[in-house]
Amino acid sequence: MPKEIEGKSAEEWRGDGNACTSSKNYQNAIECYEKAIKIGLKDKMVLKMTWYNLGSAYYFIENYQSAIECYKKVVKIDPKLVFAWYGRGIAYYRLNNYREAIKCFEKALKVDPQKPVILPNRGGAWKNMGNAYKGLKNCQKAIECYEKALEIDPNDEQTKDNLKTLESER
Repeated sequence: MPKEIEGKSAEEWRGDGNACTSSKNYQNAIECYEKAIKIGLKDKMVLKMTWYNLGSAYYFIENYQSAIECYKKVVKIDPKLVFAWYGRGIAYYRLNNYREAIKCFEKALKVDPQKPVILPNRGGAWKNMGNAYKGLKNCQKAIECYEKALEIDPNDEQTKDNLKTLESER
């Protein structure tokens, strides 16, 4: 592995990637993160977060398959990083792969059973799982997920509307 690319270390490329992400320049962020990974990041936590940030950058440019591949690398390093499971679930959902999306949302909720500080959008995980079940035409499971989402966030109008629609279709 090279020690530098274009005169910059892995950490410098990672920093540039973070700056590009902050300014929503996702394509450049991807290039920076990939260079950082290619050089090699020694700290395991920094490496997993770089893979996560790379996955998120791919997600934002709607390259969901590449995002999924990055999130898979993250959970190989740290299977308890709930954000990677959640992001992977959203990416699968965007690809209409509802079964895999559900597995990822379930894993996110299992890895982080009751810690809203870690997964502040637990209601979103339930709602998105409900959406995936709805995509599979499993109305009963979708309703159960929407109800759990509303237990967490009773003011989520979109979830209320989704639930009302499904209940009226019964």
